[in-house]
Amino acid sequence: MTPKPFTSEERWSEAQSDREEMFADQEPVTRPLTLSEAFARALKYNLDGRVKAMEQALAVNDLDLSRYDLLPKLAIDGLGSTRNRFDASSSESIQTRQQSLVPSTSSDLNRFTGDLTLSWNILDFGVSYFAARQEADRVLIAQEERRKAVQTLLQDVRRAYWRAAAAQRLTNEVKAAIRAAEDALPAARKVETEGLKSPIDSLRYQKALLDAIRQLETNEQALAISKDELASLINLPPGEHYSIAVPNEGSMRLEPMKIPVGQMESTALVLNPDIRGLSYEARISVAETKKALLKLLPGISLSADPNVDSNSFLVHHYWVAGAARVNGYLSNLLTAPLVIPQRENAEKLAVLKRQAMSMAILAKLHIAYQQYFASIKEYDRVKQLSSVDQRLYTQIANRTATDVQGDLERILAQASAVDSKLRLFQSYAEAQEALGRLYATVGVDFLHQDVETLSVAELGNAIRQTSFDLAPKPAALSEQAGEPALMDTDVQGAASPTGAVAHAEGSISVAQFQQLDNQ
Repeated sequence: MTPKPFTSEERWSEAQSDREEMFADQEPVTRPLTLSEAFARALKYNLDGRVKAMEQALAVNDLDLSRYDLLPKLAIDGLGSTRNRFDASSSESIQTRQQSLVPSTSSDLNRFTGDLTLSWNILDFGVSYFAARQEADRVLIAQEERRKAVQTLLQDVRRAYWRAAAAQRLTNEVKAAIRAAEDALPAARKVETEGLKSPIDSLRYQKALLDAIRQLETNEQALAISKDELASLINLPPGEHYSIAVPNEGSMRLEPMKIPVGQMESTALVLNPDIRGLSYEARISVAETKKALLKLLPGISLSADPNVDSNSFLVHHYWVAGAARVNGYLSNLLTAPLVIPQRENAEKLAVLKRQAMSMAILAKLHIAYQQYFASIKEYDRVKQLSSVDQRLYTQIANRTATDVQGDLERILAQASAVDSKLRLFQSYAEAQEALGRLYATVGVDFLHQDVETLSVAELGNAIRQTSFDLAPKPAALSEQAGEPALMDTDVQGAASPTGAVAHAEGSISVAQFQQLDNQ
């Protein structure tokens, strides 16, 4: 066997097929994209999300297969044989060394034998039972991994959406400011060469213009890739044109968090997918301990097998045989003192990992909590600064520019106004990113059970109707402690975040999404 690489033609064909399948069966974007619709498209079409969904389905398949290991083993065997001479033999006396029996046979030349064996090993059943329990927990771990992937995806979409919104709103203004600054450079250089101003003042004018151009070009480059980032998250083909439903600045509000951080800590310790996944890992470790202890015991196997034999010399051609067997390894007596503490330490390690993750999640929660409050203050301050810059530019632009210095002042005011507006969108996007981190850290999410069947509009509407509770009541927490209710639906048909009950008091509701979408 020798390595056989793909040919260029095979790779070309495969690449073309992949490209077609990557964007197949997707609804086209026919109207400006809202945040909830961006969420819906990410849930339906993002390829990383599809990978996690397929991994979850594969884990379910593994669980289904492991259940069959609990059944008794049933084996069928059939043998047809023939020979050209009889299977004959004679006997010899061990005392006289004389032949005591003439050559004889008890087997036909042509013969068929068959049996159906049913066997059940009690030890194997116990081991298979705990193995199946482990596979069931791995299904739940796959669900938690999918939850985490969805939370991370929606967090990325939230950040990319507002950056793309800034790009759509401000790209033309940034380009206009760059053109105005570049057009003013020749006049500034002329002032220097003709000595109309002092050399220091002339160079300061040029430096101010170049600094403004550099800053604007940096912003332009950042804006240029923003819509491509969002397109990749919602699985739009690269370069495809689409527009964002950008709200006006007046409707971009940030609500302060009214939920005590202590309540969110309790919620995060229950709902965070990383912690829940390690809880299932700890349960897998306990099952592994039970498997290890079972393997130290002697095995008891029971079997029953009906047989058939066509040999004409037999008195009975059909019969049933049964057996009971006990077997074990004496070496287990030596390894038992080592296996037991080894498994106990493995269980303790699993618990410590969960506790370490819990500590990390609590720290991450406090950081996200503080970042959100800091981002609100930053947004309010930038909003005030942007308003001042806009009014200042209006006042300067309305004045009659009579010299180069006045023209420079107008251009710098224009650049400053555009930069302030850009920072306004950026600070709003950072606040939304902090809010997304808060959602993801606490563990609330959205994963509708009908993601594949609902249209983008229907799924987006379901998202807008969802309440995200960052501090469910203790009763709600205890109800979900058993299973990760990933796809539980409420009476409105929209999936509650991880099965959590949305309460009027102490929760962040759909109104926040409606404000973001400007609907």
